[in-house]
Amino acid sequence: MTDERSPPSALRGRLADVFVPALVSGAVDALSRRLGNRATIDDPLCGRASSLASIEPLLARVASYFAAGGATYEHVCSTTGVDRDASEGRLAMRIGGELRSVPIAIVAERRRLREIELRMYYAGEPAGGRKPRSPLASAETPLASLIEDIVDGVRRGQLERALSGFEEAARIVDAAGRMHPKADGALGAYLSELGDLDVQLAGAADDGRTACIEETIVRRGSGRTPALFAFQRGDSGLVKELRLYWE
Repeated sequence: MTDERSPPSALRGRLADVFVPALVSGAVDALSRRLGNRATIDDPLCGRASSLASIEPLLARVASYFAAGGATYEHVCSTTGVDRDASEGRLAMRIGGELRSVPIAIVAERRRLREIELRMYYAGEPAGGRKPRSPLASAETPLASLIEDIVDGVRRGQLERALSGFEEAARIVDAAGRMHPKADGALGAYLSELGDLDVQLAGAADDGRTACIEETIVRRGSGRTPALFAFQRGDSGLVKELRLYWE
């Protein structure tokens, strides 16, 4: 079964899972039909659209950006929640003439009256500059105690509290795709370097294996940035990998 009812389309599967592959393959028409007329799209490079007249041009711009970089897509993880699904992957594409591996995630949030909002998270470098991106609306978001302790430890600058939720072999994958293992101290150093960080929760999808937390992050001296933290649990029950997505 798919997660939303929509006009007939060649795209099958959960919308969060098929969205980025459709853009990478240039299947904009099929994706537009799948979205229908009750969708809103929010993209970090091309902005926001919430009508058929504006969604199709936005999809075309994103697809063109991926095509210009010769992008290919590799799926990493899917997470299904009560009111939203998340899909994570990696783009291999040329940016500024350099071949890069770009982490990318999309959240499909189901709303009332069969409305759907899709938010994309990835760090790219558009030729025409970025579109302003609004912060996410804060929401009461119950988190598993393990995840809450890590998030609250980061928010309060309590490094040891945050680190205690990670396995010894754990690592962080940052928004640029760089690895920060705990074993050599790089994970702790990365969390410490985040500095004075406020995390304003907006929603979550948690299937018991992976917890994808949407939030607006606020750093002193800079604006508000929508972000996604994906906590993947290991066999121990602690976090074995934290994947970060923001601009």
